[in-house]
Amino acid sequence: MKIAVKLAFDELGALRLLNWLAQENAIILRARPDLPLLYDAGVVYRREADETWCDYLNMLAQGHEDCDGLASARAGELLARGAKALRPGDGGYELAKRMGLGTIHAEVMLRTRSSDDEPGLYHCVVRYRVGDRWHRDDPSARLGMNGAVSADVRRRWQVAREGISGWEPAVPHSLLEPSWSTA
Repeated sequence: MKIAVKLAFDELGALRLLNWLAQENAIILRARPDLPLLYDAGVVYRREADETWCDYLNMLAQGHEDCDGLASARAGELLARGAKALRPGDGGYELAKRMGLGTIHAEVMLRTRSSDDEPGLYHCVVRYRVGDRWHRDDPSARLGMNGAVSADVRRRWQVAREGISGWEPAVPHSLLEPSWSTA
């Protein structure tokens, strides 16, 4: 089903909607424990011409999203799966694992480069709390926004590929390696 919502842009309103989407993603992920985690799924960052926000299932089906959808997906999986959504190297991993957290408080956060009197460029990231410490995660950066999928995500794809016969990430080969040269 496709639903379109037209809004006069309001930063706080957009943030409320993105966090509502994160909550919906958490509901989907709790109901479907068979669904892969974001960083295991082969989903990549792709800029959109028109803003389309989709839930976790639609994101998996299309194989890509931009920062708003990826941040809502990541926040949703932290809410739904807690410590199971973290891996070594993720902020708070060891503590969340020790505490056996079944859910982690997570939310979409907007970062912007603008002044008060003119609109600017917005970027969505996730912040989450383990114990008394806040951590940030930028799924777009890890999934190819800056030209390459991060090494930690590529390692997770390798593990998934070895464990699932016929699995291939839904990602163009050009995003697997940096597009720049160090030479």
